Amino acid sequence: MSRILLAAAALSAVVSLGNGKLIGDVVNEGLRRAQEGHRALSNEDILMGMLGKEVFSFDVDECLVGVDENGTATYGRCEIRRFPYCEGNTPHICFNRINRQDKFWPDKNPYYYIDYKRIHCYPDIEGFTCSSCSPGRWCTPEGRCILDENMYSCWDDATEQ
Repeated sequence: MSRILLAAAALSAVVSLGNGKLIGDVVNEGLRRAQEGHRALSNEDILMGMLGKEVFSFDVDECLVGVDENGTATYGRCEIRRFPYCEGNTPHICFNRINRQDKFWPDKNPYYYIDYKRIHCYPDIEGFTCSSCSPGRWCTPEGRCILDENMYSCWDDATEQ
């Protein structure tokens, strides 16, 4: 019973963005401290420290840049400074990638993107992982989200996410 309560508490923590800070806020604070002689961390340093069981690729991942008046989405390079800063009880970032409807891999699996509004921080509790791809699952050997998991062997005990 206590494991169920622990999982429920963990889920309620995930709903929030943690402390409300963005990575950009932390970088700005670090730059101020660097002027005082302290080492400043970069966006990338901060993000790498929050990944936990999550993955992020500067070359592959795209973020939702905006939606025009016709409802057409634009995707582009992610601005790490807009990601939430995860610390304390929820130290790990989770991107909750969403499948695109307009771009597909040759195997007919959709490309996925990151929406800044869906990024959350989650707790460091054994057995609790984020859902990196919704719908679908992260396939480590492929380095991407897979919608149709029957076509791949991504989820044996060694690689499951």
